[in-house]
Amino acid sequence: MTEDLRVPVERRGKLGTAETRRLRISGRVPANIYGLGRKSESVSVCAELVEQLIATRSSVVDVELDGKVDKAVVQEVQWNTFSTFVRHLDLRMVDPNGVTTCSVPIELRGEPVGLKDGGAVRQLEKTITVTCPDYRVPKSIQVRIGALRIGDSVKAADVALPEFVRLASAGDAVLVELYDPRKAVV
Repeated sequence: MTEDLRVPVERRGKLGTAETRRLRISGRVPANIYGLGRKSESVSVCAELVEQLIATRSSVVDVELDGKVDKAVVQEVQWNTFSTFVRHLDLRMVDPNGVTTCSVPIELRGEPVGLKDGGAVRQLEKTITVTCPDYRVPKSIQVRIGALRIGDSVKAADVALPEFVRLASAGDAVLVELYDPRKAVV
């Protein structure tokens, strides 16, 4: 599995507008941690780590508080008016062992070479069922169709899935096909 960004956080003793202003001037970003039956805590994160987190577009982090490391998902990011820096983060703690089975939308990528021969794309399934960790559910699964010729199809087992995702749909289920509309039965 991929290594998630480790984010050390510190508890905030004082709260309020003036204190958060001092916090931001000192190079830290105010944040809240909650979830998994845990009481919400006000913390702060190093602004450089927040910039790194935003640059990597990661939504899963390893939060280190008082020497203990837990998995968390970046629930919300609040930007300043001009979207130049992060004003606040919300981190939701998640169960690192939680697994879910869910339907994820299919996103078709590419233009089939068979379109030039008069073929037409037929998408038979809009979603694919996968099993993955609770905190790593993909927004969509990309299905590459650029190599399809008339009569070809893409089955669920043919789809390249991210490393942490397993197929839960039937492997022989046809997701997309390229057919000849001139020979199609109406």
